[in-house]
Amino acid sequence: VKADGPDAFRAVLSEARPLVDLLWMRETAGGVFDTPERRAGLEKTVGELASRIRDESTRYQYQQEMRERVRSFFGSQRAVRQGHGGRSDGRPGERGNGSAPGGAFGRSAAGGRAAITESLGRSALVKRGGEGMSVREATIIVALVNHPALIDENFAHVEFLDLANSDLRKLHAAILDAMAHDAADERGAVIATIERAGCGGIWERAVELIKRARQWPALETAALDDARDAFNQAMHLQRSARTLHRELKQAQAALDADPSDENFRHLVEIQAQFNDVQATEALIEGFGVSSGRVGRV
Repeated sequence: VKADGPDAFRAVLSEARPLVDLLWMRETAGGVFDTPERRAGLEKTVGELASRIRDESTRYQYQQEMRERVRSFFGSQRAVRQGHGGRSDGRPGERGNGSAPGGAFGRSAAGGRAAITESLGRSALVKRGGEGMSVREATIIVALVNHPALIDENFAHVEFLDLANSDLRKLHAAILDAMAHDAADERGAVIATIERAGCGGIWERAVELIKRARQWPALETAALDDARDAFNQAMHLQRSARTLHRELKQAQAALDADPSDENFRHLVEIQAQFNDVQATEALIEGFGVSSGRVGRV
């Protein structure tokens, strides 16, 4: 987002998914609804979820939305089974293409399984964290290596740093190795430790990512004060994101086990906080007073 500007940020916001989409996907993804009993079970489950919403107006909207999705979903299945492609049987909401309101949640052609939309499958709220090297985590590692004073200043945080990306965890392990051998007080010594660990290629990719994202405060040429500001901001967002990711998974598991109104509200709250962290990260401007640069370059 930082590398591509406001258009990329708008793209991130456009992919945000409402809770109704997440609930529908959870109940239909991978499910087989090829018998009346199974279809009735799905209809009952989503109906019960909607009925637990306390606010009357919101509850009505969710119930109506779920009814429309169920009709459309099973209408598309019936059309495929009968070999009529996109034709519906004329009942309201049963569209042959299987698209439900608010997203393309149709049925895949084989086995009666619900197809997950590609954009929802990529959502940070659905997929497991740690896929790919994030700018935030790369900023933390690159800043530590290029400005070893930050290692000493943040010893406890560095030692127990929680990273999602496996490659960056290897660089983190090399930093810890340098710390253990009193070789973490000079940039060249830390990089030498990284190279001895066979992680030179990972280091180069991390630096290149930082350059593309214009996170110059993490680079060697930045002043320590700017590097410190960028590091502290990245660490704050990292702790928030990792904590909220764990809480989100726990909230989803709790709702699965007990679809109560309380658990439903808790999931909504965690989702909102998670989205706030992502939006805050995307809007952060570069630092640069001490290095003579203000804003992004």
